[in-house]
Amino acid sequence: MQSLKNCDLILEIELIESISGGNREFEIIFSTRSREKYKMIFRRVWDLRYSVENASIYRFCEFRKCLPEGIVDNSIYIVENSEYIKYFEQQVSGTYLVDDVIHYILSDNIDTFVDILAIEKPMLVKI
Repeated sequence: MQSLKNCDLILEIELIESISGGNREFEIIFSTRSREKYKMIFRRVWDLRYSVENASIYRFCEFRKCLPEGIVDNSIYIVENSEYIKYFEQQVSGTYLVDDVIHYILSDNIDTFVDILAIEKPMLVKI
Protein backbone atom coordinates (compact mmCIF):
# COMPACT_ATOMS: atom_id res chain seq x y z
CA MET A 1 0.00 0.00 0.00
CA GLN A 2 1.22 3.49 -0.85
CA SER A 3 2.15 5.83 1.97
CA LEU A 4 3.76 9.22 2.43
CA LYS A 5 6.95 10.02 4.23
CA ASN A 6 8.79 13.27 4.74
CA CYS A 7 11.77 14.08 2.63
CA ASP A 8 14.61 16.37 3.71
CA LEU A 9 12.57 19.45 2.73
CA ILE A 10 9.72 20.55 4.98
CA LEU A 11 7.85 23.53 3.50
CA GLU A 12 4.28 24.74 3.22
CA ILE A 13 3.79 25.77 -0.41
CA GLU A 14 1.18 28.47 -0.87
CA LEU A 15 1.35 28.69 -4.66
CA ILE A 16 3.22 26.76 -7.34
CA GLU A 17 3.90 29.56 -9.80
CA SER A 18 5.65 27.74 -12.63
CA ILE A 19 7.01 24.42 -13.78
CA SER A 20 9.57 24.46 -16.56
CA GLY A 21 12.25 22.30 -18.04
CA GLY A 22 12.91 19.35 -20.23
CA ASN A 23 15.67 16.90 -21.08
CA ARG A 24 15.27 15.30 -17.64
CA GLU A 25 15.68 18.49 -15.61
CA PHE A 26 12.77 20.50 -14.22
CA GLU A 27 12.42 23.59 -12.06
CA ILE A 28 9.42 24.38 -9.92
CA ILE A 29 9.07 27.94 -8.67
CA PHE A 30 6.79 28.47 -5.70
CA SER A 31 6.01 30.82 -2.86
CA THR A 32 5.25 30.12 0.78
CA ARG A 33 2.63 31.68 3.04
CA SER A 34 5.28 34.10 4.31
CA ARG A 35 5.83 35.22 0.69
CA GLU A 36 9.29 33.68 0.41
CA LYS A 37 10.04 32.40 -3.09
CA TYR A 38 11.94 29.24 -3.91
CA LYS A 39 13.09 27.30 -6.91
CA MET A 40 13.20 23.52 -6.56
CA ILE A 41 15.42 21.85 -9.14
CA PHE A 42 14.96 18.19 -10.02
CA ARG A 43 17.66 16.50 -12.10
CA ARG A 44 17.54 13.08 -13.69
CA VAL A 45 13.74 13.13 -13.90
CA TRP A 46 12.26 10.00 -15.45
CA ASP A 47 8.67 11.21 -15.48
CA LEU A 48 6.55 14.13 -14.31
CA ARG A 49 2.79 14.62 -13.95
CA TYR A 50 1.18 17.97 -13.33
CA SER A 51 -2.49 18.21 -12.52
CA VAL A 52 -5.18 20.49 -11.17
CA GLU A 53 -7.96 17.96 -11.36
CA ASN A 54 -10.29 16.68 -8.68
CA ALA A 55 -8.91 13.15 -8.89
CA SER A 56 -5.54 14.38 -7.68
CA ILE A 57 -7.13 16.41 -4.93
CA TYR A 58 -9.01 13.34 -3.70
CA ARG A 59 -5.92 11.12 -3.98
CA PHE A 60 -3.73 13.53 -2.04
CA CYS A 61 -6.37 14.10 0.64
CA GLU A 62 -6.62 10.33 1.09
CA PHE A 63 -2.83 10.15 1.48
CA ARG A 64 -2.87 12.91 4.08
CA LYS A 65 -5.66 11.28 6.10
CA CYS A 66 -3.37 8.34 6.82
CA LEU A 67 -0.12 10.09 7.64
CA PRO A 68 2.08 7.79 9.70
CA GLU A 69 3.00 8.87 13.21
CA GLY A 70 5.94 11.27 13.22
CA ILE A 71 5.27 12.68 9.74
CA VAL A 72 5.23 16.47 9.50
CA ASP A 73 2.23 17.73 7.51
CA ASN A 74 3.63 19.93 4.73
CA SER A 75 3.60 20.23 0.92
CA ILE A 76 6.46 17.93 -0.14
CA TYR A 77 6.50 14.19 0.38
CA ILE A 78 8.06 10.98 -0.86
CA VAL A 79 5.61 8.23 -1.80
CA GLU A 80 6.64 4.79 -0.61
CA ASN A 81 5.44 1.67 -2.46
CA SER A 82 4.44 3.97 -5.28
CA GLU A 83 1.87 2.77 -7.79
CA TYR A 84 3.19 5.45 -10.16
CA ILE A 85 6.67 3.86 -10.15
CA LYS A 86 5.12 0.44 -10.81
CA TYR A 87 3.09 1.88 -13.69
CA PHE A 88 6.17 3.63 -15.10
CA GLU A 89 8.20 0.42 -14.89
CA GLN A 90 5.55 -1.40 -16.95
CA GLN A 91 5.40 1.40 -19.52
CA VAL A 92 9.17 1.49 -20.16
CA SER A 93 9.38 -2.32 -20.50
CA GLY A 94 12.78 -2.56 -18.81
CA THR A 95 14.44 0.21 -20.83
CA TYR A 96 14.96 2.23 -17.62
CA LEU A 97 15.98 0.76 -14.29
CA VAL A 98 13.64 1.94 -11.54
CA ASP A 99 15.51 0.61 -8.52
CA ASP A 100 16.75 4.08 -7.51
CA VAL A 101 13.69 6.07 -8.60
CA ILE A 102 12.07 8.23 -5.92
CA HIS A 103 8.45 9.38 -6.24
CA TYR A 104 8.06 12.95 -4.96
CA ILE A 105 4.67 14.61 -4.65
CA LEU A 106 4.27 18.36 -4.22
CA SER A 107 1.10 20.34 -3.70
CA ASP A 108 0.18 23.94 -3.11
CA ASN A 109 -2.66 25.35 -1.05
CA ILE A 110 -4.85 25.99 -4.07
CA ASP A 111 -5.20 22.93 -6.32
CA THR A 112 -1.90 22.17 -8.04
CA PHE A 113 -0.25 18.76 -7.72
CA VAL A 114 3.05 17.59 -9.17
CA ASP A 115 4.21 13.97 -9.14
CA ILE A 116 7.89 13.54 -10.02
CA LEU A 117 9.88 10.38 -10.56
CA ALA A 118 13.55 11.27 -10.13
CA ILE A 119 16.84 9.59 -9.41
CA GLU A 120 18.43 12.45 -7.45
CA LYS A 121 17.22 14.46 -4.48
CA PRO A 122 15.98 17.92 -5.47
CA MET A 123 17.96 21.09 -4.80
CA LEU A 124 16.21 24.04 -3.16
CA VAL A 125 17.27 27.62 -3.90
CA LYS A 126 15.75 30.69 -2.28
CA ILE A 127 15.09 33.38 -4.88
